[in-house]
Amino acid sequence: MKRKVRRIWLMLVINLLAIIALYIALAFYYSEGFPCCCWINGVYCTGKSVETVNKELISKQGYAGVNVIDAGGAELYISADSVDFSADYTESLNSFIKSRNPFAWGYNLFENLVVKVEPRVTLDEDKLLGYVNDWEIFSDIGSNDVSIEKADNGYILINGITDVPDKEKIVNTVYHCMLHLIDTADLGSTEGCYIEVEATEQQRATMDLFEKIRELQSCGITYEIGGEQISFGPALASSWIVTSGEIEEARLEEISSSNPASGLFIIGGNERAFPREEETYAIDGFVCDSSGNPILSEKKIFDSLNELARSHSTARLMDKYRETHEGSILVNLGSRGNGNLYDVNGEFAYIRDKYQSGDISAEENRPLTYFDSVATYDGPSQLGDTYIEVNMGEQLLSYYVNGELSMQMPVVTGNVNRGRGTPAGLFNVYNKRYHTYLRGTDYVSYVNYWLGVNKGVGIHDATWRTKDEFGGETYRINGSHGCINCPLDQVEQLWNVATEGTPVILYY
Repeated sequence: MKRKVRRIWLMLVINLLAIIALYIALAFYYSEGFPCCCWINGVYCTGKSVETVNKELISKQGYAGVNVIDAGGAELYISADSVDFSADYTESLNSFIKSRNPFAWGYNLFENLVVKVEPRVTLDEDKLLGYVNDWEIFSDIGSNDVSIEKADNGYILINGITDVPDKEKIVNTVYHCMLHLIDTADLGSTEGCYIEVEATEQQRATMDLFEKIRELQSCGITYEIGGEQISFGPALASSWIVTSGEIEEARLEEISSSNPASGLFIIGGNERAFPREEETYAIDGFVCDSSGNPILSEKKIFDSLNELARSHSTARLMDKYRETHEGSILVNLGSRGNGNLYDVNGEFAYIRDKYQSGDISAEENRPLTYFDSVATYDGPSQLGDTYIEVNMGEQLLSYYVNGELSMQMPVVTGNVNRGRGTPAGLFNVYNKRYHTYLRGTDYVSYVNYWLGVNKGVGIHDATWRTKDEFGGETYRINGSHGCINCPLDQVEQLWNVATEGTPVILYY
């Protein structure tokens, strides 16, 4: 029994010594090459020569070149072939073999040895420099000019100050990328590739001015009117800033009780009259006060609101109705000659206060406010396609039949300066009279043709007027007592075709 145990132990010792001998023998074998289970840059190397692995690595790496990207977005591609690029891994592979402990190959049986090595790269530096030298970023440096220009969406700053590319640093960066097989060189994120250019005092002054202009034109109000949205943003607000070419006109503006904006300006957040000549100076085409604040014209703000209101006046709504045969028609029911539908003065005060409080840039959608005296009529149901229209602002009567203009004539309506303005609104012809007298407290007038419209107000001939009196501004100084005076021959035609019940719309 004891003899048998000794034989077993002897066999174990012999096997162990054999394994150790084999392990040592393999260690000496691997000392001259790659260890077992060895992967370099994705290539399996065990049992292969350095020459073989080098060829496989060169074939696998496939480096094509580098794409160089300028901070401004310009790109330059330099192919590997164009600069005689070559790569060889022999030196790195030999260095790796020498650095390994040959007796540690056993660890690789439990976990593959994965290694990354870089090749020794050679390229023609003169050719590389030639490609970089010819790049347009070095010939198109820019003017370094700084200016303020008008664009579609207001004033913009044209800043030509650009950092100058450092050619030597860029060449070194590209060279480094190719040495390390990097395919993209982003110069904008690489430190030192550009030399910073300092702005001059004049350029800084222009940039400071633009910041103030940008604040003035950054109106955030959008008006909702007639189903449309009209922005009062930079495209429009920029036109309110006084330019050098407008300085004389601005100086001549006078404060007026009839116009809340005339002669007043917003300067540095405050409302005031236009500064004296010695208190202003021009810079980059703009007028500034002595503190460098650009000047905002309140009159221009007011005019913009007026233009918006006029673009949605009763006359414009009538034009739109004739085109579409649908929609509402708004009429200011006043009789003083003011046909404005919207409270322009109130909206002007709102914008002015926004500028003075510094809150003008806040985004806001708001309706353009109607006057309380504005009435709304449904076109199709209340006016229809056959009607009489009197545009008292234009002193023009038009008669439409089935949507088509049938006749038109100049008129004289009520004298607005004496408080006898013709009442506005939508009415109907309530009676027709022929050869009749019109009586008032201080007059009796004979007329041939009468179409009653609203109480004692009607459409009739006025043979006492000359032809030149009809139309124009007569109604303001020598208008009627409230009726619509017409030339005899034309109102006769109207009287013959218009029937009782015909809608009549009167507006200023």
